[in-house]
Amino acid sequence: MAPPSSGSASAAGKPPASDQDFQASGTAMAARTSMLAAKGSGILRSIKVREGDRVKAGQVLCVLDTVNTSLHAEAARTDQAQALAALEDAKRDLERVEHLADAGALPEQTAEKAKLGMQIATLRAQAAGVGVRMAQQALADATLRAPFDGVIAKVLSEEGQYVTMMPPSPVFLLVDTDTLEVRVPIPERKIGSISVGQPVRVVLPALNVTRDAKVDRMADVIDPVTRSAEVVIRLDNKDRALPAGLFARVTFPGVSGEAEGEEGLPKGPHGSAPNEGGR
Repeated sequence: MAPPSSGSASAAGKPPASDQDFQASGTAMAARTSMLAAKGSGILRSIKVREGDRVKAGQVLCVLDTVNTSLHAEAARTDQAQALAALEDAKRDLERVEHLADAGALPEQTAEKAKLGMQIATLRAQAAGVGVRMAQQALADATLRAPFDGVIAKVLSEEGQYVTMMPPSPVFLLVDTDTLEVRVPIPERKIGSISVGQPVRVVLPALNVTRDAKVDRMADVIDPVTRSAEVVIRLDNKDRALPAGLFARVTFPGVSGEAEGEEGLPKGPHGSAPNEGGR
């Protein structure tokens, strides 16, 4: 992990942050997290990576034992060869019968029977082809590959362990830390002051790092319990300076930091907002 910068100055054109601006807290989490499981069931023969390894999309992570699936694939290819041979026989038989029927040497019923035999042989050959493709897919599924670039956060199974497709046995936890997302709750009274693309200042106290960023997206629904909506800020982390899971404090420059309960309400005799209904 590269050493993080100690801070960053405000970019030109961005309003400076102050102690009076609205702040919200959250956690800088990996933008993508995936629990990976094998696509098939069997003995986990070989694990190719360790915790902390960076992997590329398509990289082999582990391989299941393929003895049984290889035998099934061989049997499927044999069935297909037999079905194709039977199809060729049916074609030749149909041609012979049609020729004799046209010459009046055989009844039409015999020709119809040969046509039916040809149709059945064709369907069996098609089914055998599907069986071969399924067996080939089962062989491919014995190899688990990374779906995207990321870091192996956890190895959850061991070599020699029997893993299942249903229910799925988790094998790896893969996270993409090239981009981090900070999710913070915004009180409903502040929603109108915040928009997608709005500049923000993200402070990560544990590393004494400050990053300028922007609001990436906002929830369309307000939580009825907390009366807040979630806002997501994305942080570019391609330098891998920031580990996922850091506490983050987000400042919204230009958005008043006045307490939610006091915003826009007249003050009582002791500086507090009066209760609803004047009580």
